[in-house]
Formats: sequence, C-alpha cells, structure tokens
Amino acid sequence: MDSTKIISISMGSIYAEDFDDSFRFYNGVLGLDDYSPMGDKACYFNIGKEQGMYLEGGYEPPEFGFDSAKASFTFQVGSASEMFAKLRKNAIRTIQKEPMKMAENIFWFQCYDPSGNIVEFLGGD
Repeated sequence: MDSTKIISISMGSIYAEDFDDSFRFYNGVLGLDDYSPMGDKACYFNIGKEQGMYLEGGYEPPEFGFDSAKASFTFQVGSASEMFAKLRKNAIRTIQKEPMKMAENIFWFQCYDPSGNIVEFLGGD
C-alpha cells in the first residue's frame, strides 16, 4: 500500500475574524460541546472518536463577499431537515431554500458561518 495515500480526514480548521461569534455558532447553534480551549482565541472541537475541528480567531476578513470561493467541509447529521430548521430559527443564512434530496433518504444543504465560510450538512430527512 502507498504510505502517502490519503485515507481519511482527521481534522478541519476554521480561521475566523471573531473567535467569540464563531465559537457561539459552532458550540451554541451547531451543538459541538466536546471541546478543549487552546488559549483565549482558539479551541479544538472533538467530533466522533477520530475527527475534530480547530477554530482560531483573530484573522483579517477576506477582500471578497459571500459568493466568493472558499474552503468547505461537511458535517454528517441524523436529520438534514431538522438541522436546516434549527439554523433558520437561529437566523443563520442558508444557501439553499430547503435541503436537497441527493439519494434515497440522503439530504444535503449549505449555510454560512459568521466568517462567511460555507458549511455543509448531509443526513437523513
């Protein structure tokens, strides 16, 4: 086996302008509650047994708008429809008007985090 072959994604990283706003989004709205502080402007969220997400604040905003290309990542959820409703209830801007059916009982949609990064969700109805 090729020892350089990518076999999984172990961590995503978000570099945000405002750490507190982004922390409230990922922790409060999305419910990522298993985390370790890493100074006053960073933390690591544990997601499952082998994955996680690093969040660090204090970065300058990009010179482009919400419709510019950015990196993205996808969270798997039990119900894309329920997550969509939760985000709308919290006034989070979504890209689609509703989750899109991708396959039998697999739905997908995107939203923006406080820094304008695209966050994707994939799950059942």
